[in-house]
Amino acid sequence: MKRIICSLAAALLLASAFAPKSAADDPAEAVTRHEGYSVSLDLKFSKKRPNALQRFVALFDYGPNGHATGFFVGKGLVMTAYHVVSGELSISKKAQLGFSANDELEVKAYVGGCEASVLKVDESADLALLRVCQQKHGKAPAFQATTSENEKLLLVARPFGDKMVRHGVFSGPYEFRGLQYLSAKIDVRDGYSGSPVYNDKAEVVGVFSGYDWLKKVALISPGARAQKLLDDYNSAP
Repeated sequence: MKRIICSLAAALLLASAFAPKSAADDPAEAVTRHEGYSVSLDLKFSKKRPNALQRFVALFDYGPNGHATGFFVGKGLVMTAYHVVSGELSISKKAQLGFSANDELEVKAYVGGCEASVLKVDESADLALLRVCQQKHGKAPAFQATTSENEKLLLVARPFGDKMVRHGVFSGPYEFRGLQYLSAKIDVRDGYSGSPVYNDKAEVVGVFSGYDWLKKVALISPGARAQKLLDDYNSAP
């Protein structure tokens, strides 16, 4: 009998070792359940004061000439980075799109082919709240108030409509060009601006804003600022 009991115990131990992990055991799985919150933003940049020839060319729709990411924070509400919808581009980015360095640009953002409207912005935190045509995800995600050093993070981006998940580690608070951010070691690429960055509890730590190539760290607008922007909009009369 003792031998049988020992054999059963060993079998149970072996089975538990190879049992599939639950979402609670796998942080990535918990976060990817929220992947549907992320949306692709198609951007169309154009000159603010085009000449006659440029106005004529604009009649032909060549599709978006830029891409970014946003994520749902309420019914028909999408959060993204402010610079995505500001029309402000670096000289090198303007050149890539065929504009001159002195051109003043404007931009239109589209989600699923429908133009989004800017409802509220926080320029100092590089955040913008948009109204979009899609009405899914009426519940806002949870935002994390504070972040610990070396905390594991996941970024969920959708540039060009493709879902991309990147793992990273929180570094600490960071000042860049006079603005306050969070910093993290995360590999990023073009089109990630406005992506939500989660902790292992699927709480939004912040919104990806940019990258300091000198220090090789990702810049994240704090989740507390994103929460405040959303709360201020919802509490407005």
